[in-house]
Amino acid sequence: MDEKTLNELRDRLLYLKREIQQRIKDNNDRVRSLESGDEGDFSNSISYKDLTYNLIEKDRVQLIEIEEALYRIENNTYGICERCKESIEIERLKAKPTAKYCAKCKHIIESHR
Repeated sequence: MDEKTLNELRDRLLYLKREIQQRIKDNNDRVRSLESGDEGDFSNSISYKDLTYNLIEKDRVQLIEIEEALYRIENNTYGICERCKESIEIERLKAKPTAKYCAKCKHIIESHR
């Protein structure tokens, strides 16, 4: 992979990281504001809090994937399939910059689930 493409993908990962960190902060703030609400909204706030916690957890998983991709960039293993050790398609990385597997290996892994 050329340096320009690698830098573009790194920049995109850093952008996504900041975006997700802000979303997690905003959702945590929403949960805190629900906890200080009145009792009339209690049942609605429980459902909303559960939904918000699920969104936070999903974002945390994505944040871990982004951190792992940034780590691979720093260790010169980014863009290398963790299964077959071949290059991951650039188009795949542009679509999913946190990809750990080439399209072929991802298909094999998913078909065995």
